[in-house]
Amino acid sequence: MDLSQRIAAALLEGERVRAEVVEGGENVEVADLLVSLSNLPQPELNGTRVIREPSDPAASIEAAREVFRSRGHPFFGIEIEVGRHPAVDAAVRAVGLRRVEAWPTMAVPHDAIPAATDPDGVEIRRATTSDLEAIRAVETATFGTPADIAKRFVGERMLEDERVRILVAWVDAEPVGEATGYLADGTVGIFGVGVVEGARRRGIGAALTARAATAFGHRADLVWLQPSDMARAMYERLGFRRVSDWEVWIA
Repeated sequence: MDLSQRIAAALLEGERVRAEVVEGGENVEVADLLVSLSNLPQPELNGTRVIREPSDPAASIEAAREVFRSRGHPFFGIEIEVGRHPAVDAAVRAVGLRRVEAWPTMAVPHDAIPAATDPDGVEIRRATTSDLEAIRAVETATFGTPADIAKRFVGERMLEDERVRILVAWVDAEPVGEATGYLADGTVGIFGVGVVEGARRRGIGAALTARAATAFGHRADLVWLQPSDMARAMYERLGFRRVSDWEVWIA
């Protein structure tokens, strides 16, 4: 298994975990695709990924869309690794989906992550259930997630699951940043690294990433993420390198 293939498998497993730790979330396998639903009315928290190349990709996409419809969602989305399943690449265009996002997947060996140190005046620690309101506040402030969605997305199940680690950064007892690590197939996938505007450019995002990457100790040997354009340089400084390219197509 090459590195991009390993990350694709880990991303698939990571999506399963992300759905399972949300109250009301579910995973549905249909026609060689995985539909991972938080079942929250937020498109980016519900998606579809390829398990294996379908014999009839257009029919598989329609079957996945029907799962969305049956749950009352007026949207549909599928994330694909560019070039891994050529027939799926062609099908998303043929069925009239629209590409809305593209990003690389970046990875670094676990033992190459720099030692995590908290910036001056900042404390980073693993979140507990007593930190739920703080996490939700950061989620809303950094990503614009509606407060009611953040409350339902970040719950006790997420904090209590041993496959998940949420790190929160604090300044003077105020939450200013967050990052989440998901343990999947011997790797750590990092999601949701965010720092509130007034606390940026202090190294908090990098410190949160390093802490999330190493939060599972030696249970993982590889760390990966899918960065925004704005954050890519920061991850490169931490040793992450591009492995593959991904796109999101929606209806």
